[in-house]
Amino acid sequence: MVRLFVAVDLSDELRGRIVRFRDEVTSSGADVKPVEDENLHITLRFLGEVRNELLGEVMNNLRTLSFSKFNIHVKGVGAFPTLTSPRVIWVGVEEGAEELKSLHDEVERLVGRYGVSDEREFTPHITVARVRGRAGPLGRLINQWREYDFGWQAVDSVVLKKSTLTPRGPIYENLLTVSLR
Repeated sequence: MVRLFVAVDLSDELRGRIVRFRDEVTSSGADVKPVEDENLHITLRFLGEVRNELLGEVMNNLRTLSFSKFNIHVKGVGAFPTLTSPRVIWVGVEEGAEELKSLHDEVERLVGRYGVSDEREFTPHITVARVRGRAGPLGRLINQWREYDFGWQAVDSVVLKKSTLTPRGPIYENLLTVSLR
């Protein structure tokens, strides 16, 4: 079995701005598990555990992806499920969110049947930390950053990633990059 997901990687410039916010979350005193710098991304579709013999089929289907390049504006922060009971701290996508939703739908059509079912509505975001226990001052910090403008980025490819879980956190490996037209 191989643990897979399809994602949009972030530019180094955008990642650097997001890391500044993530580091403030981490040093806030809240009990959080931060996402490693190199693991920051936008998940389009989490497939979960897929049988090894299906990996080639997943890759071949994903290679047929036909979608136009577009830009995203990364702006604002928040928490799932709510600001008062945060479990996930995220950075949002303002402009380009509809295109990401359409790209998600296309990825779902091509490879969704290979993964775990996903009944939740797709909400484009970048997870920066998971709250393990006490949220402490996170609500105040999120309100301070609520409208922060992290910048723009072109979305010109999607990546099939393998995720290996370790005690220190997941290790991601790019298996396939599909360029958008």
